Amino acid sequence: MQKVMDFQPTRKPQGITHYAYYGDLYGTAELLNGSGYLFRQDGQRTAKLVSYKDADLMLLGLVDVADFQHDVDLALGGAAAICTSRLQEVA
Repeated sequence: MQKVMDFQPTRKPQGITHYAYYGDLYGTAELLNGSGYLFRQDGQRTAKLVSYKDADLMLLGLVDVADFQHDVDLALGGAAAICTSRLQEVA
């Protein structure tokens, strides 16, 4: 009789990351445990710790969800094809 191996996929835990604006700066904000967000300006390696109560921090959307939706949109023909498709009509 053969034994079935217990296979546990190893994935690195990923933080919750949003696209964000901090004042006039655009970048990503990663949620830290209880201390706020780590804002990293687009294209920069340095980051700034920002309180989750800071009014200048505007979270836009989750990075992984937004990137996935962008890939789906491109597979369907891009933004122009989606906007002009007849599937957008209200019944």
